[in-house]
Amino acid sequence: MFTKLEQLVQRYEELNSSLSDPKTIADNRLFQKLGKERSDLQELVEAYTRYKEIQKQLKENKEILEQENDPQMREMAKEEFVELEKKLQELEANLKILLLPKDPNDDKNIYLEIRAGTGGAGTPAAT
Repeated sequence: MFTKLEQLVQRYEELNSSLSDPKTIADNRLFQKLGKERSDLQELVEAYTRYKEIQKQLKENKEILEQENDPQMREMAKEEFVELEKKLQELEANLKILLLPKDPNDDKNIYLEIRAGTGGAGTPAAT
């Protein structure tokens, strides 16, 4: 899962640099295509970046717990550690959902017309 996420982050960075290229800006279709792809990856990349930040904070908190002698500081670090672990689990679940393939019909428009029905249970039965 994490190798896939790293690849997507790398692709996101490539898209950012491509979108700032004058050749890409001149080609309207390519610019729109790359912009859409970047937009599709943005939420996933932001969630993964947040995930990595929380992992780093957890590591720092662990070090504080191991090295700190002050009981108040240790207690604060324990509380924060528990909170960060919850956030990490939530983000991991969210990342799994974001990695699911999207339905190709999600971006399409739909027209739904609702009409009053005829027949059915509301009409008297013919004898």
